[in-house]
Amino acid sequence: MKTLGLPKTLIFALLYVWTLCAAPAHGQADEAWKFPEALRSALDSRLRSFTEAQAEGDWSKVALLLGRYRRGGNYMLYTPSHRACLINVMKQFPMIDFTYKVWDSSFSSEILSTPPERKWWMLVGEATFRQDSIKSTKHIYLTAYRDRGNWYFTPPPFDNGSAISHLTAEQLATDQKDKVGLRTGPGFPLEVVDLHVFIDKDNALSRKVHFRLRNKTDKRVVAYSYKISESNNDGSITYGTGTERDWIEPMNVSRQFDEDDVTSYYWCEGEPKTSIEVLDVRFEDGTSWNAPRAHGHIGDPK
Repeated sequence: MKTLGLPKTLIFALLYVWTLCAAPAHGQADEAWKFPEALRSALDSRLRSFTEAQAEGDWSKVALLLGRYRRGGNYMLYTPSHRACLINVMKQFPMIDFTYKVWDSSFSSEILSTPPERKWWMLVGEATFRQDSIKSTKHIYLTAYRDRGNWYFTPPPFDNGSAISHLTAEQLATDQKDKVGLRTGPGFPLEVVDLHVFIDKDNALSRKVHFRLRNKTDKRVVAYSYKISESNNDGSITYGTGTERDWIEPMNVSRQFDEDDVTSYYWCEGEPKTSIEVLDVRFEDGTSWNAPRAHGHIGDPK
């Protein structure tokens, strides 16, 4: 580092002063993730309406207080069937009271980047549920989010762990391959063949995916990668190989690939669509191919 001929003691003194001056500004920036206490009263009022509506069986009001989105890290716009299904799940054990504290963590980049009028916070505490005439207390988390200047709430994922109860023995035994989308085209050198997909009987949210790749060219394939993803963008599997055992001879097929694809989703949302896509291919002669990529992204709602 160049010092411009300044004495080292002066340099250290200047750095020290700069650190002192910069610290308050940095500290203020770090406060951006904290819950704004000015909004506490409005939050308490809306949350009280949310629990009272459930206690009174006013499910049209509960539906209103769910808002437009199912929040919790991303924006999931409710469909009418998704909202109705979630309401039916909530009706089984209405939450009639909730004593909470705000878990405002500095580790959420979503909170830091989202405009104040659309931020979300996690509320954790003791909730009182009523099933028939019996009341019970449970420690839960509830997502409170801002949208268009008001508070809305996303309940815990009550419909997440119950997928197995909705499936019949016939569904568990059925090959789900027709539900998988294959991104391909005339220019793709590899295609997915011998595809079979079954629900994991030990984990209803997981799929056992089996397939091979067929080399449609007259050149040996020595390296490639593929991606298995879900339409709800909730994770993916990417596999790349260049080992000799995975080479694919001209007009021939690869070994069988076996993947466990966890399709994390809410039952009320409906099962996301799985897709398999070949990303890139390298041939023995040194040439290569890359899948055409769609540009752009899904942004936050307006």
